[in-house]
Order: sequence, then structure tokens, then C-alpha cells
Amino acid sequence: MIRIIYRRMVQITGWTAVVGMILITLLTAYEVGMRKLFTRPTIWTNEITGYILIWIGLLGVVYAYDKRAHVSVDMVYRRLTPTIQSFFDVVTTTFILLFSLCICYFGYKYAWMAYTRGWRHFGMLDVPMIYTRVALAIVGGMLVFQVSIDLYDRIGVFIRTLLHPKTGTP
Repeated sequence: MIRIIYRRMVQITGWTAVVGMILITLLTAYEVGMRKLFTRPTIWTNEITGYILIWIGLLGVVYAYDKRAHVSVDMVYRRLTPTIQSFFDVVTTTFILLFSLCICYFGYKYAWMAYTRGWRHFGMLDVPMIYTRVALAIVGGMLVFQVSIDLYDRIGVFIRTLLHPKTGTP
């Protein structure tokens, strides 16, 4: 059941990012058309695209983690034995989980500060900062969920490689 929820979360994240990119493209095209064709530039499109970009960028972290698309330097890693590789996978994933917990915790604190203090974005629309700051807490929570499942899997692989070094897979 957890894996089904996980898969659904990644699908929704991917589709949300796609819709966000389409919105950014359409809003930017609208702004360019208004400015160049009608000489009546809009102010609100830049702000809206900036807010969407914040959400897309953060949701992209979750999607990229699922697809293993983050940059990694593995020149030394590839030369290690499968047991050592799986050990370092567990260590690395543990650090990612700790970092994700920090993002979730401090993102929540930052969003709560923005909410309780009534912070607002500078600009024409006067949007409350909670709408963008809460993205850190939400994405941090998604990462904690995602990395916890990954850590569980990597610990299982590590134990299998310890018990059966010849047949275990990193």
C-alpha cells in the first residue's frame, strides 16, 4: 500500500510540474504578446510565473530523486565491491534523510513565521508569503517519505550482500 501511495505521489508531482511549465510558457507568451503586439505590458504575469517556478523547482527535486536524475560522482564508487557499494548507499541515503528532515522542519518553521507575522511578497499582487514558503515544508515531507522507503530498500540490499556476497546486488 505504501508503494502505491509513493508511486501516485511521484505521478502527481510529475504532472503538476508539467502543468506548471505549461502555465509558465503560456503566461510568458501572453506577456510577450501584450508587450510587443499591443504595447500594454502586464505586471502580474512575472510575479505569477515566479511563484509557479518556485513550486516547480522544489517539486522537481522529488521527481528527480525518484528517477535517480540527480548529479553524482561515482568514479571511485563503481570500483568498489558490491558490499561496500551497498554500505555507502545506506550511509548516503541516511544523510539525505537527515537533510530532508531539516528541510521539512525548517521549512515548516519558516512558513509558520511567514503566516503568523503576516509577511507578504513585494510586488503588485501583494501575495502572502505563506503560499511560497509552505512549499519547503511540503516538499521536505515528501522527501522524508520518499527517502525513508529508499533507505529501507537499501538496508535490505546491504543485508543481502552481507549474507550472500556473490549473489547480492548493490
